[in-house]
Amino acid sequence: MPVSRWFLGFGRSRRDRLVKALQQARDGDPEGAVETVAERFPAALAELKRLAGPADPAWLRLAARLAYRAGDMAAGSVYAEQALERQEDGETWNLAGRLRLWLHRADASDAFTRASRLDPSRFIVPYRVKPQRFTRMAETALAAIPQEFQTRLSNTLIVVDDLPDLEAVREGEDPDLLGVYEGATALEHGLPERIVLYQRNHENVSADERELEHEVAETMRHEIGHHFGMAEDELPY
Repeated sequence: MPVSRWFLGFGRSRRDRLVKALQQARDGDPEGAVETVAERFPAALAELKRLAGPADPAWLRLAARLAYRAGDMAAGSVYAEQALERQEDGETWNLAGRLRLWLHRADASDAFTRASRLDPSRFIVPYRVKPQRFTRMAETALAAIPQEFQTRLSNTLIVVDDLPDLEAVREGEDPDLLGVYEGATALEHGLPERIVLYQRNHENVSADERELEHEVAETMRHEIGHHFGMAEDELPY
């Protein structure tokens, strides 16, 4: 949808929302700014480029986040690097690390380390493991689900991927997603059924082995709950 049409009808409120988001970024709340934009990330990024004003660090930080959520990792990385050249902060270094992972850059760990050094109370250096180790963690988490539920999981595949599908991100999926359930619930008919865990995103929020095991177990619980059609507060295990 063209940007001009995106703002048509609801246009004034949406444009005002973007202006508000930019102000939030300038006030030091870039993540809140992304929430204010509310999902139309490619169009919001295009409109941000049209807004008058200098490309100050806050503008660049917001542009980097919108590009990341829109699935344009190359552009997001450029914006993040430009913002960091002007003004360093832990949040943008952490984002730069995630962007570099998507771009298969070897220096992703350097960015995470810089983020942790600048703001250790908020950001950690991700704990990385080999795929085989992560798969064993997933298997352990699955085995911890009570036996009464195991029999109804026999046709459900547990899959480990590095990161979500890029096309899915461009269609609106969160690039930081930890896991997803695909298929019908146990109360319905339909195959295939898969629980997909994203290894790099789990590692990104885990500082050590214990935290990583915990995050994998929590994601497994959550996604198996989807399989049984249950919300988080309804899980009996």
